[in-house]
Amino acid sequence: MSHSSKGFISSVPGAADRFGSSFYVKNSKVMYNASGTFKSAVPEFESYNATVKYDDVGDLTSTRSFAGRVGLDDIELTFDNGPVISGRLNMPIDPATTVSGSGVWTENYTRELDVGL
Repeated sequence: MSHSSKGFISSVPGAADRFGSSFYVKNSKVMYNASGTFKSAVPEFESYNATVKYDDVGDLTSTRSFAGRVGLDDIELTFDNGPVISGRLNMPIDPATTVSGSGVWTENYTRELDVGL
């Protein structure tokens, strides 16, 4: 992957099969968001030091399938078209869980000063 952007990924409180994430792409001043559903329940998690790696911002679009792992100390989700979200978990999850599901990418235009990433 030739590009990377910093952001966060976390489970949705009270919804053990859902996650949300956001990543700021500085050159485009766009916040790319991936929200999705796991095929099975996952313990609550947070990673506020996550990274998305991708070849082109066009990869961060549409609804995409993913597979990966949550725990022990990190998360990694690989989308079927190439992007990979990874990061160290704020709190460990034991045991680690192999996951799969689908996520949808959306984008928000923002001013660079509004974003602390």
